[in-house]
Amino acid sequence: MLDRNHKWQANVSKEMKRGILSLLLLWILKKKGSPMYGYEIIQTIDKTTRGKWVPKAGTIYPILRRLEGRGYVKSEWSSSKSTGPSRRYYQITPKGKEATKMIFMEWKKLMSGFREFLVDLLGVD
Repeated sequence: MLDRNHKWQANVSKEMKRGILSLLLLWILKKKGSPMYGYEIIQTIDKTTRGKWVPKAGTIYPILRRLEGRGYVKSEWSSSKSTGPSRRYYQITPKGKEATKMIFMEWKKLMSGFREFLVDLLGVD
């Protein structure tokens, strides 16, 4: 029984993180305002979450490709002997900025509905 509960808890945690990662990637790219490569994005997530969450490259790259497929992000390869190996740089597009704005409005509305729950859960107001 304990093992089943542990698996369920791990699944819930994984699903929550996966659900917020697309939004987080768009927010990071929008906030930076200039192209970023994947490892730089991972480091930013690490810093933003104070080391509590560091997604693996195998997690963020498929999401970045999916965002690119939707036109929210564009990417290009850059190679320079002075900066090291070739890297794929990602940048938010105007369509991505607009989508992010709409998603944040929806997120804000949803979270305000959960305010009492979050205050009780996190112990902050």
